[in-house]
Amino acid sequence: MPIPPQWNLQGKTALLTTSGHFATPFLAAALAEAGARVTVAGGPHDALEAARQATSAYSDVAIFPADVTDPASVRGAVQQAIDVHGGLDLLVNNCQLAAAKPFLETDLEEFDQVLTHNLHSVFLFCQTAAKHMQSQGAGRIVNVSSALAERGVENMAAYCASMAGIAQLTRVLGLELSRTAIRVNGIGPGWFIGEERSLEDQRQELFARFLPSRRYGHPRDLAALLVYLCSDVCGFVTGHTIFVDGGALARL
Repeated sequence: MPIPPQWNLQGKTALLTTSGHFATPFLAAALAEAGARVTVAGGPHDALEAARQATSAYSDVAIFPADVTDPASVRGAVQQAIDVHGGLDLLVNNCQLAAAKPFLETDLEEFDQVLTHNLHSVFLFCQTAAKHMQSQGAGRIVNVSSALAERGVENMAAYCASMAGIAQLTRVLGLELSRTAIRVNGIGPGWFIGEERSLEDQRQELFARFLPSRRYGHPRDLAALLVYLCSDVCGFVTGHTIFVDGGALARL
């Protein structure tokens, strides 16, 4: 991916969180290709290994496990990222647990599990990282949520609520942290696939034909936007979640 000179992340240090979301390897590679020194923290092992393989061409990448729902583990992950690369300029939250179940059959424990994994983890990482960024006078935070932050889908009450919470937290942090030169924004992917599929194959499916783009998204579609939101050029954009959905929310 060609990086515009003004988007260069050379000299920046980044922490990317993961819980197995298929976009994580592409996001890690995009940050590394733009010049950032990247730490990936989270789990499970397969997700960390996928990020390791995606960034194998870059030397300044550190990968280690962390419990993204545990405050002590989150503090440890942020501190380890600072220790390994000498600071923390960028935080990208990409921890998502998807759950599909009818609302009337969802118990409180299941609802809380989704919110803890998806929303509480973002709160913990943002708070811990922002304290460090505030002390250094600048920083960038990008919270990855979903188009379902704006659109409801049956049988996904917990997931939709957690995504809406991330988008609203992004708005509030954009306001609270703006005076310290910390920019907080979000990315809301729409209907994405992780595998390579031809347009002809995708358009065999009714939903793909219904999307204005007439195709599903691919994690590559997020890369340039992520680099921009992490760059110094992004100095007057804060508090927004930008939806990358092929026009779906404009229609649905």
